[in-house]
Amino acid sequence: MFHRPELACAPPPSGPVVPVLVFPPDLVFRADQRSGPRQLLTLYNPTGAVLRFRVLCTAPAKYTVFDTEGYVKPQSCIDIAIRHVAPHPRNYEVQDRFRIELSEEGTEGRVVGRKDITSVLRAPAYPLELQGQSDPTPHPEPHSWTASSTAQPFPER
Repeated sequence: MFHRPELACAPPPSGPVVPVLVFPPDLVFRADQRSGPRQLLTLYNPTGAVLRFRVLCTAPAKYTVFDTEGYVKPQSCIDIAIRHVAPHPRNYEVQDRFRIELSEEGTEGRVVGRKDITSVLRAPAYPLELQGQSDPTPHPEPHSWTASSTAQPFPER
């Protein structure tokens, strides 16, 4: 029998754990999307209880998340729209993370499930000039890149 210290140090779960079912498992934004880089994240609730969700992000200034918090009815799903608001070449291939946290109604915010999702912005497949588009990326002064976002940061552990 082998001793696994990482398991011995882990605190025991403090209640039921709820699976976090999301699709797609990773977000890939395309800088050349005509309507701007955006994705839908579908969150499923397979349980018989109402679940409260919260969406956190490692780079909240780069994203707008519609519905950062809310509820998912039992046996249903919801779509969460996420838009990349900084489709600048310096952000191409940079991996960010979103965290979905779930809590049950009436548990005073105790997290019963969480899932991290990676996000990446892909460069255009072809230069925008060859696609008949002008560069959709605004080129403001550096201080303009601090646009407010509804994404919430989550602490690194």
